Amino acid sequence: MSQGRDDAGRFTETVSDQDVLKVFDYYDDPVLTVQEVADGLRQFGKQMTNEGVRNRLGRMHDEGLVERKQFGARAVGWWATVAPELDPDTAETVESRRESGDWTEL
Repeated sequence: MSQGRDDAGRFTETVSDQDVLKVFDYYDDPVLTVQEVADGLRQFGKQMTNEGVRNRLGRMHDEGLVERKQFGARAVGWWATVAPELDPDTAETVESRRESGDWTEL
């Protein structure tokens, strides 16, 4: 069995949609290129080729998680239409504060 494959020889997914969505939150610019998403994933210790990122973003677009705009013959900008899920500890803290009314007004 080679690295990144399961017992049946199929590739295993090591980068989740949530990982990709986190990249959009990480950057100040809301519209990113495939290269910027790939670079952002590397910042989180995840490896994915530009082709893999392009394919993932295409699938996520079909699922309504991201949108895109063609800026030229080959230039495409991508942006998230949903926020990434909170990690379990943060979600628990938010929920407990919501229930207790322990919020600070802005």
